[in-house]
Order: sequence, then structure tokens, then C-alpha cells
Amino acid sequence: MKRVAGLAIFGWMLCHAQPVVTGAGYAAPQPTDAAPGQVITIFVRVPGKTPSDPVVAKAPLPVTLAGFTVMLRQTFPSDPQAVPILSAADSQSCSTVAPMVCDTVSMLTVEVPFELTANPPPGTVPKTTAPQNFARLEIGYGGSPADTLVLNPVLDRIHILNTCDPAAGLSQTLEWFNAAPCLPEVAHADGSLVSAANPAQPGEVLTISAVGLGSGSAASPAAEVATGAATPQPPPSVTGVLVDFNSRVNASPAMLLSTSSLPALSAQMQAGSVGIYQVAFTVPALAAGTPACGSTVESNLTINIGRTASYDGVGICVDPPAAGLPGSRGRDRSKR
Repeated sequence: MKRVAGLAIFGWMLCHAQPVVTGAGYAAPQPTDAAPGQVITIFVRVPGKTPSDPVVAKAPLPVTLAGFTVMLRQTFPSDPQAVPILSAADSQSCSTVAPMVCDTVSMLTVEVPFELTANPPPGTVPKTTAPQNFARLEIGYGGSPADTLVLNPVLDRIHILNTCDPAAGLSQTLEWFNAAPCLPEVAHADGSLVSAANPAQPGEVLTISAVGLGSGSAASPAAEVATGAATPQPPPSVTGVLVDFNSRVNASPAMLLSTSSLPALSAQMQAGSVGIYQVAFTVPALAAGTPACGSTVESNLTINIGRTASYDGVGICVDPPAAGLPGSRGRDRSKR
């Protein structure tokens, strides 16, 4: 009798299982690239969840926040590991087609543990004999499973931060829903951000804030910075970071060229933050005739940074040379 009842319940579950959309387009969804120490935002739907106020944690980060938990499981090491959560916030989107349907989407910003075992890039020489590592994040809410995110463990997955990224403002109230415009986290020496109204100067040293640069060197920085902990002072350095420049107007990020890329002045984790890196570089002089940023010129120099397996880039505004003085400075920012 119990066996019949069990089969009946299993059959009811099959007939009444709620379908879940995992993507759309013309290709099957792929695992999400993630590097050791990667700060990433996960979007989760919890059926019936009521939208709640944003919550931001302070380091050392908790492994339970706003009712959510995240667990890392991987092939090796096989022991599951709790993932620290930086912030949690809800947004609600509704379809106006009758009957109206509203979805609550929770955004969880987490730090993937430094203990994630990264797979070397395809074509690595000499070829590794280690087996491929598979990984996933298991998200729970209120003690029950909520969703799963399959990962592709990589050495680095660079993302340059902007002011709308949750990871960029952990000490502030989460307002990225209405934040506009989203400025790239490229800063002058005084900490102010580079913009059209506050352009960079040729020869000036700027710093880019980014996540996903992976381990500091051949040795994992897990021994130097614990997952979920604030980076200590002095911060550990990161090796092998390259910088490339593109002086075309409104240029998109591009893969670095071996013929023109240069080592970054410095690359290190950002003291006091969780999972954020800083890359320093010197602004090159722009070619004569390069226009200043304006209504149609959003950037006149694109900086690309890369490491072993990934790259990202961002366009900034630089004072162009004064007319008739190729390579000279435009305005003197120190006098403004």
C-alpha cells in the first residue's frame, strides 16, 4: 500500500512539476565562467517570495544573508564549501499582458571561494594531466533548495567595475536600480572618478577597479586572504596583468595584442575590500586631432586589461592635445 501511495505521489509530481525557463535564443545555456575569488551576482527566482529591502554585509562576510545560503560543490576537492554573501536585494518585474504576472528576482552578490580549482585554458602547453574540474553553486532560501548555477572554473574572468555594480558600493546603500549614469571605476590619484567633466591627463597614473583576476600568483592567495575576509594591508600582488590602449573614439573592449600590450604598473588586491583588485597604468598621449569627449564622443581612449584566460576594457575621457601642439597637454587639471 505504501509503495502504491509513493508511486501515486511521484506521478502527481511529474504531472504538476513547474517548468523553469533557463534561457532563450539559438544556443543552449552554457556554464558561467568563474575564477577563484570571483565576485559575482546571481539572479534567483523564489516562487512566492515577497520583495524585501536590500541587505549589505560587512567583512568578514556571512554565509547566510536575508534567508539565503550558497554552497560550492566541485569535483575536487569534493568537500562542499559555504560561499560568503556580500549583498541581497529584490526587484520585481511584471507583465502587463492580462492576466498580470509579476516575478520577484533576488540578486545575490557572492564571492566564489579562492579554493575553487580552476581548469587551465584550452591549448595550454605543456598539456596538463589533471582531470577537468566541474563545479556548481547551490542556492538555498529559508532552508530549502532554490536554484543551481553551473560554473566553468577558469583561472581568471576579468570584469571592470562600474558604479552600478553591487560589488563597487558595499559600504553604501544599494541603489543600483536607479543609478545613472554608470561610471567606470577608473580613478585619479585623489580618488575621484574619470569622466567627461573630470578627464584624465596624458602621463597621469590611474587605477582601475576590477574583480575576477583570480589567484595572485602560482600560489593561491587563499593563504594570504581568506574567502569573505577583507584584504589586509599591505595587499597581495597579482602577477601577469597586461594593459593595452586603443585611441579610437568610442572603441569597444577588445582582446589584447601581443605587439602592443604592456605590463601594468601594478596589480594588487584592494586593501579593506572583498575580492576587488586594482590595476594601475599610465595614460598615454593622444594623437593630434583626437576630439575631446562631448555629446557624441563618450570616450577617446579605451583601456583593455587582460591576464591568462580573459580580458575586459573600458572607455575613458582624456584631454586631447591643444590645437597646433601635438602631444602636448590640453587643460591643466591641477588649476581647475
